[in-house]
Amino acid sequence: MSSFELNKVIGALLLAVLTVVVIGKLGDNLVASDDSHDTKHADKKVVTAAAVPAVPKKPEPLVPILGLLASADAAAGKKVFKKCASCHKIGKDAKNGVGPRIWNLVGSNRGTVPGFGYSDAMKSKKGNWTYESLNAFLAKPKRYIPGTRMQFGGVKKVSDRANLVAYLRSASDSPAPLPSKSEIDAVMKSLNEARAAEDLSVTQNATEAKLQIQITQKPVASPMKAEMDLAKMLAAADVDKGKRVFNKCKSCHTAEKGGKKKIGPNMWGIVNKPIASTDGFSYSSALKSLSDKSWSYENLNAFLLKPRDFSKGTKMTFAGLKKESDRVNVIAYLRSLSENPVPLP
Repeated sequence: MSSFELNKVIGALLLAVLTVVVIGKLGDNLVASDDSHDTKHADKKVVTAAAVPAVPKKPEPLVPILGLLASADAAAGKKVFKKCASCHKIGKDAKNGVGPRIWNLVGSNRGTVPGFGYSDAMKSKKGNWTYESLNAFLAKPKRYIPGTRMQFGGVKKVSDRANLVAYLRSASDSPAPLPSKSEIDAVMKSLNEARAAEDLSVTQNATEAKLQIQITQKPVASPMKAEMDLAKMLAAADVDKGKRVFNKCKSCHTAEKGGKKKIGPNMWGIVNKPIASTDGFSYSSALKSLSDKSWSYENLNAFLLKPRDFSKGTKMTFAGLKKESDRVNVIAYLRSLSENPVPLP
């Protein structure tokens, strides 16, 4: 055999071996692409978070307007009413439009304006337009009367609703009497009971959730460290920002010296003042029980975080300020409400 023929034989053998190797590799890759056949990693499992069913969020109990009506601004309510003017005319001799005319509305029976064709949902809602039923309807019409033809989404701010109802009250031959203190106390008691039930429900749901998922908690800071942090933050707090945050409280509290009481007491000189000690204001039993304490920086911080945790049974309807910076800025603003501000800690 010549050397040329020998080289051809060797070349053919090498090509055959190379082909076998390539086919084998391709086969291995095809098999390995299915993780269920990967013996090297057969014991590994993909861990996913447990599917915890979401707890439906219950609507926040509606904040009543009874306590706001005495100081409500009917002129401001007239401005809010502009949102309604495309459907409703207001006046003794006004005509019905898309919606019924409005006159002598407060205290009247629902669905009784002559000449207007009401929806079945409105006609089936028995009763009259009390202050609080108007409050509920204006907050979210379709929630209060499911099936109503009213397309308006609602008035979110409780102060706007109070002003609007004050304006509607003024559109009358003889405006309905303002609510009495006993009526205000009764509706506030109902609100507090609803909030207490809601808090209990939230606590129970949280307990159930903890049984299904693992919660990693941050270590709780010592009281001394928390006090030092608060002092440090107060020193750098922004009074102007605190004043803006306090706007959330203005529907219930005045802040100027000698300011009148509203639903809540006046806030002038509140820092370091004994709890439940503002003259002329009727406090809840819950706050009266804390009268041996003062509104120290720490107590204000705890109260503003969650009033109903700080004082179980308080009439305070505000849910609280979650952001620490907001609380500190508000406290700095409250500190400024004094002729002689209390020294920083």
